[in-house]
Amino acid sequence: MSALIVVPLYLVAIYIIFSFSRSKDSKSTKGELVQFKALSCSAVVFPIGWLSMEIFRHFNETVSLENYRDFMTMLLPITIIVYGISIVLLRKGLKETKAMK
Repeated sequence: MSALIVVPLYLVAIYIIFSFSRSKDSKSTKGELVQFKALSCSAVVFPIGWLSMEIFRHFNETVSLENYRDFMTMLLPITIIVYGISIVLLRKGLKETKAMK
């Protein structure tokens, strides 16, 4: 059921990432700063998700291997979704700074 939500968002995020990486904005220093900030925002998602699953598994021994595998498999698309959303939000800030000049 969660795949019905995550997969479309994942595909949209992939499109956003590729379209931004091919744009002229990404080649500038501000574009590189946007990519760096977006990466720093999304880099913490996977370790925090993994840590929360390990803590849950430590206190609740009934987590099956299938559920654990499914959760770990969903963490990568969620990380990429956060990266895409961060690019959109930071790109909006980049356009606002260009309008101010």
